[in-house]
Amino acid sequence: MHAVVLACAAQAVYIVAFVMFKTAVGRIAPIGGRHPLRAGAELLRPRWLAAVALLIGGFAISAAALVTLPVVAALPAYGLSLVLLLVVGMSGFGERPTSREWLAAGVTVAAMATAALSLLAGDGGSLAGALHRTGGADPAGALPLWKAGLVFVPSLAVPIWMFSVRDRPVAGRHARPLTGIAYGVGAGVLLGATEAFGLGTAMLLADGAGFGVLATPHPYLFLLAGVLGLGLVSIGLQRCRLTIIVTVVTVTAKTHLLLSATLLFGEPWPREAAPFGLRVAGVLLAVLALLAFPRHERRRAAAAAGTAAGPPRAVRPGPPVPQSPPPAGWPLRPAPPVPPGVRPVGVRPDGQWTVPPARRASR
Repeated sequence: MHAVVLACAAQAVYIVAFVMFKTAVGRIAPIGGRHPLRAGAELLRPRWLAAVALLIGGFAISAAALVTLPVVAALPAYGLSLVLLLVVGMSGFGERPTSREWLAAGVTVAAMATAALSLLAGDGGSLAGALHRTGGADPAGALPLWKAGLVFVPSLAVPIWMFSVRDRPVAGRHARPLTGIAYGVGAGVLLGATEAFGLGTAMLLADGAGFGVLATPHPYLFLLAGVLGLGLVSIGLQRCRLTIIVTVVTVTAKTHLLLSATLLFGEPWPREAAPFGLRVAGVLLAVLALLAFPRHERRRAAAAAGTAAGPPRAVRPGPPVPQSPPPAGWPLRPAPPVPPGVRPVGVRPDGQWTVPPARRASR
């Protein structure tokens, strides 16, 4: 039960850290991935560094919980954190999710709950036994490089594919802004890899490895994936809504962590048909939740009202007004006083009054 409390606390820390990221990147110049050095220089501000420190603390709390707690047992805590996220996004940032986004968030919670139910539908063991596991330090200490690459390389390939093929902005008259699914998925797989290698580091430290952990790839891949993931999530939070980015990051990262822990540390999967089906159904629902999120932002109400009323009538421009160059004595001199009995009709471009032309006497 102690590990479950730590898992819930880690999720609360995550939400606070992401809110700090959102407020930090909102105060700097626009950043992008094409200029990483300039983006890094913009991000290195006290508030952003404080958010990084808080997120690392969340990683540490989560890893301490998952040393003995199965990853799937912590998924309900991740689902409950989305409720806090929606409250913060709607009250603090004025975000209003659409009906389709509410549906996607509900599918996300259902995915995590379904996967967690596979623990209760096991072989009749006690709940305390289902919430406790051991033996992850041995696979973590003997991790072959091909397994580490099998987790890390796709974590880099997915963001590249998402940006180059899946979620490129479309220019043109009918283009609409993106909701940030590519940013969320890309940052989610990187932060999921960060959590996986951070969990391996925590397992080795808990097993008494000490400085011997530096001889394994876990801490280095943890830092590399973490830096790339934080940069990508910062870009996404600057351009898109908090609720969308963090929800997509959460469901992607936790699904990635579950599958990666299974490969790297022998995360136990049920062998009976019913619990195994629930575990697979949870993963499939997570994928369905990602597909359910809308790709484009909804149009503003004013634009929609304008479309319903029909296109505006075209106004033909009038003839151009001739412009005279300024006189040599620029800046302009004040206009002289109007002579008595003369009615001025305007001011010339050089600042002088114009008077009506003299009328010709009629014969």
